[in-house]
Amino acid sequence: MRIVAIFIFLLLSSNLHAQWFQATATASITDGNIDKARKQAIKKAVKDTLLFSGMSIANLQQLSNSKVIGKQLTLSSNGEIKAIQISSEKQEEQRLTVNIKVDIVPNVQQCIGYQFPKSMVISRFAMNVPEQTVHGQIYNLHKEISRIFFNELSLNPYLFNVRGYIDTPLQLGEKYNDKNLSDSLRSLSVEKDSQFVIYGEVNDLSVNFQADNTDRYFYLTIYLYDAFQGHLVFSKQYRQKAPWKYGITEHVNTNSKQFWESPYGEAIIESLDQANIDIAQKMECIIPRARIIAVDSNKIQINLGRKNGLTVGTMLNLSYSSNFKDQFGIDRSSFSLSEQEMKVTQVHENSAILSTLNDYPLSNIQIDDVALIKPLQ
Repeated sequence: MRIVAIFIFLLLSSNLHAQWFQATATASITDGNIDKARKQAIKKAVKDTLLFSGMSIANLQQLSNSKVIGKQLTLSSNGEIKAIQISSEKQEEQRLTVNIKVDIVPNVQQCIGYQFPKSMVISRFAMNVPEQTVHGQIYNLHKEISRIFFNELSLNPYLFNVRGYIDTPLQLGEKYNDKNLSDSLRSLSVEKDSQFVIYGEVNDLSVNFQADNTDRYFYLTIYLYDAFQGHLVFSKQYRQKAPWKYGITEHVNTNSKQFWESPYGEAIIESLDQANIDIAQKMECIIPRARIIAVDSNKIQINLGRKNGLTVGTMLNLSYSSNFKDQFGIDRSSFSLSEQEMKVTQVHENSAILSTLNDYPLSNIQIDDVALIKPLQ
């Protein structure tokens, strides 16, 4: 597993809206490239600062194409990170430790969907090239990667409501993109009580021991599905090449600190970090959907709750849909034309009870309908 020492301190600021954080992280130095190690360590520290402060991990995209000028880090775009200063750095053997200060100003004009963490589950990734795991005997690498990604997403409860890890193979990905996919996803959404499913496939772990400097490849595809609606939302490929510091017959412990601090282990983490950023950017403004799990007179119960940003007294517009197949077997949705104004009267961890205003009767809402929720403006 990945073990990184991170120390974060909240510093006082004269600006009531700005917060300075101090963080420390380390990265390995490969082929004497201190600049690359510095950027990796800074990115680790900033990521943990964002998680600690409750900001979106998507802000890490500001570090793309950034440059260190003196003790300052240039930022490539506008966002909640306003400044990054390098306080100190220390080189010890093949590790570089940096201490930074990060100035964060929360964005008060966020999209509606940002305030609602989305329910999701993460599935165990598939190993599509098992024959390539022989070198290093890294037969369970895909399982380790899946668990690490599950833990990474779970660290961001302000955006993701991660409800579980599926430790069994699923028929998802490129090979199973057929007409049965929608049915499989909707069944999975009911079984796991979540709107989104994340799945991955490891497609390349090749290594060439004939070269003077042995490099190993890493190629991962990540899929994000909306299981409620039964379709693929996002997929992306992540490719890395990094030095492989192990012998041709050496057994590698992929559950060790040594492996995850090696250049190859850090390259994998870099891919997972970028996938985390991409998913956050894709999801943060999505307005969540909830499954209606109970109907009683003028009240309904939905499968979103406190962990999804709902509180007692929250006023919501609720519109709902039912999914069905037409005579040709094509998936269709029947969406309500009118919106129902409702108030959250009870809230639990992963569910809430909503009542209509003035005890007005409900429209034709049924159990298992899917509700789109929006706060009243």
